[in-house]
Amino acid sequence: MNESFPQGLGKRNLLNHLAINLDTADEFGPITEVWVNGRTHQIQGLGCSSGLLGRQSQRFLWSQVASIGRDGVVIKAGAMTENIDQHLQDCVPLGDLELWSDHGDRVGRITDYRFDPSNGNILQYCFVPEVGSGFAPGVYGLDPLGVISASRRRMMAEEGALRQAPMVAVAEPPSPEPPRPRLPFDRIPLDRLPVDRIPDPRRSWESAVDNTRDMGHQVSEQFHDRRQKLQTEAQQRRQQLQAEAQERLGGFLGNVKKQTRHLRKQLRETVSDVTAGLPSGPRLRDDNAPTIDVEAMELWSEDDSDQPPSRRR
Repeated sequence: MNESFPQGLGKRNLLNHLAINLDTADEFGPITEVWVNGRTHQIQGLGCSSGLLGRQSQRFLWSQVASIGRDGVVIKAGAMTENIDQHLQDCVPLGDLELWSDHGDRVGRITDYRFDPSNGNILQYCFVPEVGSGFAPGVYGLDPLGVISASRRRMMAEEGALRQAPMVAVAEPPSPEPPRPRLPFDRIPLDRLPVDRIPDPRRSWESAVDNTRDMGHQVSEQFHDRRQKLQTEAQQRRQQLQAEAQERLGGFLGNVKKQTRHLRKQLRETVSDVTAGLPSGPRLRDDNAPTIDVEAMELWSEDDSDQPPSRRR
């Protein structure tokens, strides 16, 4: 076995540990996935998350793991192979799983597994039984040969293999409950109070109801007063706007009347100036103008319209 790998490692030695590049000493991010082949029970690869909120992921094959330390895992990034997803297509990221028996009983949960770091072979699945499953409290080790199938959420195992699983760790005793914080009422010595001084809960309830009713009346009155105040302000504002509109309309009509009166005056003055140069009265007669003799008559021949007319004497 390679001395770079300690013996008896578990899943807790991989998850959330920092993956570091052996060639550049740069970090790939914490390990968030351990890819296990459910048929061969062998670790095939690791997955790291990086970037903002861990949205970028990068995967490595188990053959690229150079060493596993107390604080991190060293990766030989120079030996990266292509099509890593094809090598991991038969694997699942094995985490905490539900453990079921082939009889249809949920036995407990797979919380960890021990593996050989030199080749990634899983040596034992560790599960914690549920209450009422027939197991004593503790941690049990399941042989991989007793596993029938595994998925992302649960693992199916033979009932006989589960019952033969040895206990590998005793259940830790439950931690004592923290002391209950002291309440304000704990400081009151109720056993020393006289009976007549103990508050009656019915009176307290009636007092609370009366206070709530009074508060409701106050809120209703405040709402009514506020509504009347708003209505009064709205009416005053409406009257003010009407008065301003009437005042503006009266001023506009007054200006129109003034302009109309001025135009009529200008028109009368213009007509007076034009008619002042025209003759009137006796000046309308002109003695030098030619006159027509109304007694003279011109006769035209009806037969010969081309001959000049003869004038009678």
